[in-house]
Amino acid sequence: MVRRSSSSRRSMLKLAVFDLDGTLKPLSDPYTYLHRRLGVLDEAEAFTAKGFRGEITYEEWLHLDVNLWRGAPRSLLEETLREVPYLPGARETISSLQARGATVAIISSGLLLHAELVAAELGIGPVIGNEILFAGDGHDAVVSGARVHVPYNGKGAVMERLQAQLNVTPAQCLAVGDGSGDIPLFERAAVGVAVGPRNPKVAAAADIVLPESDLRPLLNRLHRHAPHLWS
Repeated sequence: MVRRSSSSRRSMLKLAVFDLDGTLKPLSDPYTYLHRRLGVLDEAEAFTAKGFRGEITYEEWLHLDVNLWRGAPRSLLEETLREVPYLPGARETISSLQARGATVAIISSGLLLHAELVAAELGIGPVIGNEILFAGDGHDAVVSGARVHVPYNGKGAVMERLQAQLNVTPAQCLAVGDGSGDIPLFERAAVGVAVGPRNPKVAAAADIVLPESDLRPLLNRLHRHAPHLWS
């Protein structure tokens, strides 16, 4: 576990890592959302409870989820995910961080497809999430499978690899999330921000808590809490 040190006071913000679901967008569970929109929610309930109880692995759960979408057009999934709005202040916050020279990244245990759509719209990169595989190209592409890149409790290792790739230290990082799976991100950043946390453990693990699902206060709070990062 890596936490801030006294040397962090001499560091500037180089990397801002955001969760996606519940953090940049209010939708906290993209899998259930797509099940509902694609009309397979009842089928998903057969294994969802097992997933929450830990009776199946995260990889098994992902494959079961995506198998219910098998054959669905990629264009339909993209259109459905684009309908999900951003949190208030999301676009402005990302733009301001980038204007200060910070790299903005997404690490999500949700869908890479969704993260890539957000990245294209907001100019974010890199993005890491769980991959939906497609057969065919362009408008003919349909869901064919899945590949896990970010298990729910695996964001810490992903964050460390990203920091190494970008040659940044935890003392130069900001992490923003809303759920217990984001606590490992907080532990590997100079400042962790919890957005509208529903779990008190998430709030306790963060340096800054935004009680509402609203990113507009983030930069002012960051400036007051860590002016050495946001100056």
